[in-house]
Amino acid sequence: MEVGLWGALLVGAYLLGSVVPGLWIARAMGVDIRQVGSGNIGSTNVYRVLGFWPGFFVQLIDIGKAALAVLIAQKAGAGLELSYGVATSAVLGHMYPIWVGFRGGKGINTLLGAMLILEPASAVAALGTFLLSLAIVPIVSVGSMAAVASFLLWHGLVGEAQGVGYVFGLVWLGLVLYSHRANLQRLLAGTEPRIGQRKS
Repeated sequence: MEVGLWGALLVGAYLLGSVVPGLWIARAMGVDIRQVGSGNIGSTNVYRVLGFWPGFFVQLIDIGKAALAVLIAQKAGAGLELSYGVATSAVLGHMYPIWVGFRGGKGINTLLGAMLILEPASAVAALGTFLLSLAIVPIVSVGSMAAVASFLLWHGLVGEAQGVGYVFGLVWLGLVLYSHRANLQRLLAGTEPRIGQRKS
């Protein structure tokens, strides 16, 4: 595969990841989602501030945009390494979208969308980890971080079990921990909101 096509796929994935439904759907409802709740444009804040259906559609689009990016790459003949790179580029686009001053979401739904195409079994297992974590500790950020961390386990048990997956799994975990740094501070302070609790 030509280097130019590699670049086009990575840039295209970043631009797809930069689509910001959380901002646009909330704006259509007369709300600047960056000024309410946690200020994050991701689905968790939209759910918390605007309710189920706006949050659902934001989540669906955030999952779909990364899945689409990986599918396009695979159709173009991308190998496993480039497919993981495209997935990561889409996540970075979600976290740092060019359209809104590089202030985006935390990457969980986007990562899930990519994983569902790359490694569906690992993605389903990680989603199960998320739900189990929520049953124990009903805090979305805890479940999100646990799910991404668990990918490193599921990749070996039910996934590709290849070195490139472990490398990118560590990269993803690092990105997610960094994007959740404020959540980690609130967890340590005991102020992180639980499910059903609106963040003031």
